Amino acid sequence: MLRAYTENLSAAKRARLWLKYAMFPGTNWVSRDKSKVCRLFLTGTADAPVRTLDCGCGNAYFSHQAVIRGAQCLGITIHDWEKHHCEEMRSFLGLTEDQLSIRRASLETLTADPSEHGRFDQVLLLDVIEHILDAPKALRQIHDLLDEDGLVYITTPDRDWQGNADRIRVTRFEDGWHVRNGFTFEQLERVLEESGFEPVDRLRFGTLGSTVVTWIQHQIFRSRIDPLTVATFPLLKLISWCLSPWKDPHTIFVLARKKRPG
Repeated sequence: MLRAYTENLSAAKRARLWLKYAMFPGTNWVSRDKSKVCRLFLTGTADAPVRTLDCGCGNAYFSHQAVIRGAQCLGITIHDWEKHHCEEMRSFLGLTEDQLSIRRASLETLTADPSEHGRFDQVLLLDVIEHILDAPKALRQIHDLLDEDGLVYITTPDRDWQGNADRIRVTRFEDGWHVRNGFTFEQLERVLEESGFEPVDRLRFGTLGSTVVTWIQHQIFRSRIDPLTVATFPLLKLISWCLSPWKDPHTIFVLARKKRPG
């Protein structure tokens, strides 16, 4: 639940953050489909919170969803500006640093600290793995960070989705864009198994509604996606809802459990 605590936030910042909160999970329309994954997060209590790591915490939406389900969450990002924005949102939501801490770090730097090994019950890797060249290495690092029988939640673009086949979809280097156009289920589950995980569930997310709205955003709104999405949100929501019965899976999700040694 949203709280009134907004320490050190100006009226303008509060208004901006209220709008951002109202638009959660964000103006990226495909995030609205994959946000259903939050229903699968582990549930904790005040006495036994679910120790959660959110890799690439973005706008803090998924971190917040974990916290309201009883998690104690660490969100990591490699960007100072993203860390600042998440901390602003944490203050606006009235969360403490014990509930949600934000750190500028990578899996590499986090795993280098032995005290972090085995610390987490669940790790969120949501639309991140397609940005990483050495995916097996990243999964092995997550394996080190998870406690016994810990879970990793992975969403990534469906490699076979054709909705954006009119332009190049990958880059050669880790420059912020995709280094691969996602995975198939078989590819992702194979690399998970090779990295010490047992895949235990899989889902597809995406409808024709989100595909059409995404086309409008990229072909019509272009560089003004954020303000025009906010301005036309009711219309976009209606388009998305009317076309939602037709599935067009742009995202795959795999839930995997850390295997026990031996």
